[in-house]
Amino acid sequence: MHATNSAAPPPSNGQQPTQQEIDHIVGLYESGEHEQMEHASRALLERHPDAALAWSVLAMALQLQGKDGLPALQKTVELAPGDAEAHLHLGNAHMDGGHPELAMPCFMRALELAPGFAEALSRLGDALQAQGHLKEAAECYRGALDIDPALVMAQVGKGDIQVAQQQFQPALTSYRQALALQPGGADIHRKLGDVHVALNRPEAALKSYAAAIELDAGNAMAHGGMGNVLFRLDRNAQAAASYRSATALPAATAAHYLGLGRCLHALGETADAESAYRQAIALDASVAAPMLHYADLLRETRRKEQAIAIYQAVLLLEPDNIDALNNLGMAQQDDGQLEAALASFRRVELLAPNNPVTHSNIAAILNSMGRRDEALESCRRAVRLDPKFAPAHVNLGTCLMEMGRLTEAVNSLETAVKFDPHHRRAYVNLSATLTRLGRVDQAIAHSRKALKLNPDWDELHSNLLFYLTHSQDINAASLFAEHLKYADHFEAPLRASWPKHANTRDPERRLRIGFVSADLYNHAVASFITPILEHLSKSPQFELIAYANSYHDDNISRHLHGLFVVWRQVEKLTHAELAHLITRDAIDILIDLSGHSGFNRLPAFARKPAPVQVSWIGYPGTTGLQAMDYFFSDNKILPAGEFDHLFLEKIVRLPISAPFIPYRAAPEVGPLPALRNGHLTFGSFNRANKLNRKVIALWSQVLRAIPDASILLAGQESDGQDHYLREWFAKEGINGNRLHLHRRSDMAEYLQLHQQVDICLNTFPYTGTTTMCHALWMGVPTLSAKGKTIPSRASPAYLAHMGLEAFVADNDADFVGKAVFWSNDIAALATLRAGMREQFIRSPIAQPELISAGAERALRIMWRQWCQQLHPISFDAMHHDYPLPTPRD
Repeated sequence: MHATNSAAPPPSNGQQPTQQEIDHIVGLYESGEHEQMEHASRALLERHPDAALAWSVLAMALQLQGKDGLPALQKTVELAPGDAEAHLHLGNAHMDGGHPELAMPCFMRALELAPGFAEALSRLGDALQAQGHLKEAAECYRGALDIDPALVMAQVGKGDIQVAQQQFQPALTSYRQALALQPGGADIHRKLGDVHVALNRPEAALKSYAAAIELDAGNAMAHGGMGNVLFRLDRNAQAAASYRSATALPAATAAHYLGLGRCLHALGETADAESAYRQAIALDASVAAPMLHYADLLRETRRKEQAIAIYQAVLLLEPDNIDALNNLGMAQQDDGQLEAALASFRRVELLAPNNPVTHSNIAAILNSMGRRDEALESCRRAVRLDPKFAPAHVNLGTCLMEMGRLTEAVNSLETAVKFDPHHRRAYVNLSATLTRLGRVDQAIAHSRKALKLNPDWDELHSNLLFYLTHSQDINAASLFAEHLKYADHFEAPLRASWPKHANTRDPERRLRIGFVSADLYNHAVASFITPILEHLSKSPQFELIAYANSYHDDNISRHLHGLFVVWRQVEKLTHAELAHLITRDAIDILIDLSGHSGFNRLPAFARKPAPVQVSWIGYPGTTGLQAMDYFFSDNKILPAGEFDHLFLEKIVRLPISAPFIPYRAAPEVGPLPALRNGHLTFGSFNRANKLNRKVIALWSQVLRAIPDASILLAGQESDGQDHYLREWFAKEGINGNRLHLHRRSDMAEYLQLHQQVDICLNTFPYTGTTTMCHALWMGVPTLSAKGKTIPSRASPAYLAHMGLEAFVADNDADFVGKAVFWSNDIAALATLRAGMREQFIRSPIAQPELISAGAERALRIMWRQWCQQLHPISFDAMHHDYPLPTPRD
């Protein structure tokens, strides 16, 4: 029968409680009625205020309810100074309150009163251990076990000392002996699990934690330990469940919330991870770890300013926290604060002077700042410190690439790939360096290898497509199929979530036109798009919004700023964030100026952020995306019906694909060099990745057919390219003294070199359009061949727009024949040169108002089509009226 079902004992007038009074309180204790036990104890004290036993049971009742029993225990000792157990209980209370220094005298007094008191000796060991006196604590545990070999607490304490001394194997034995004595000891199982973790026995650890939880589901430490092991095993969902169990308990710690946050972070559940990190910080704001992980999450989710602030807060707590300093530097680097980032990494260097990561990070910053020599020194130091550290080799290769030391760069980047086959930037820069060396086939092979390792690398997939446009070994149909593969991977999963655009379907209203490009500065693309923007910006039909995917501050970028109603820097936004921004901006027609060229944002276009989307200028072919509705070109590049099947976009034909702005400070056209030299000088100003063995073979045919001719090759890299070009020509029987190679230079020197060239020779299958337009402005025609793929079409088309079809060859034999023809008519070539600039001015190339009018008409037709909920169609935007054209099949 429960004690509450019996009547309270009658009062006693003696100084000590009666047995009946004691039995009543014992009954309440045994039935778990601790509050009633407290009331009964207080009533007992009213009758027996000087009874030590009454104060002792009151203390017990209070402690069982989580209340402060210390004053009652102190009163017990005062009344019973010779009671060893009273001193033990008082010491235990001090230990529970976190005061081992106060507990020690209590335990020592208990031992004075009862020298064989094993429990007091073991608890003295606990107090010594809590204060870091491990040797003395171990002696206490051994003494307690000598007195009582079955004392579980001493056996556990012995194991705790061994763990603190990193003697994990002996600790394993101690905890197992404790479990043999007390198989139901939940926390002993938990401690055994911790030792298994230290011994790298994760599965055994999980079994021990599971046993602890089975015995005590409220053991937060066991749940947390299990979470730690599961997290280490990359079983993040299970780990998160364990941490959630831990955090649901009253004994949850900041570490449990931190573990939960890390799991959720790894699972991509950033909002919940953020909440867990915040809870960890709230529980213990003096611990840097949760703040550090929270800052990492903020940095990854591009909240750079918040991340930087929290890293700085961590450093207030722990000024020498290397992780915080390092990650602060990376956040500052992401935010463009290069000087601040360098200062952070320099502080890390002072704390860890031989850390290769630090020197590699310093090198990356110095390289970004253009301090190449210093960057190179830091790269080499990082590699010396750890020859197998892949990021150091990547930074070394990148630095060498920027310095033009391309062969060395390839070696470093290949080394990086060897040590880390999954390093994305190593593959990106390796393939880019190979193309600059003219080794496009190798760049293609490396890109394919990288995409097998990680098909989600969209930048590398675009690079692969760009390289394929330069390949001699792929036909138009296969090239088109490769672009569709890109869309299958990066667009298909997004199509079901394309937004339903709420743009007002008014066919004649003013339209918001967005332009997305990384090239809105002194770049070739700007030479073509600027005159169009100058006209469109004045049109009452449109307001223009720029999405600049790179930051530049030059005279071109500053001029372009003034042509847009809104200019947004978006290079640091994710593709999803950019797409959301465009939709929020209510863009009606979104124009891509990159295609699959560098720094494109096609994955944002794949999310269909605008109702109508157009690709223009930046890339010679389809994007492969169903989300892209139209492709701007002209009838000479893409004659109606000939190439439509190689585009998912509908082709809209302008009067000319794009105009061209000649360089304002270009020198005057000089006389034909052949008149003074007595022989023709051919030339090429194309970038290295357009050159290949077949191009050199055809040019060599020209040189063999005209034995006194020479060739000038400009824009060469500062390392490696000379060697292989001379080797390629030598294998074709062309003597090196007929070659004149020039390094890359500034615009003035580049254009001045045209004074030495009579005829330029174009590359294939990827022709040079910008270089050709510059050459035409300098009076130099460019001999080009019609190809079967789209990248070969632009140069012949622009020559046709100039009325220079005589420089367009149908095949290799015709190419050589035309070169020979012009070598035999120097006078005609001289006359052509003298009038070339005037001819350029009269051509559509130099009439941006004509092209802009066509673009304006085209944009309106596209918009009307969408307003009427009709599918995109191909059409010619050549006329001055606005009727919707008849769709072509």
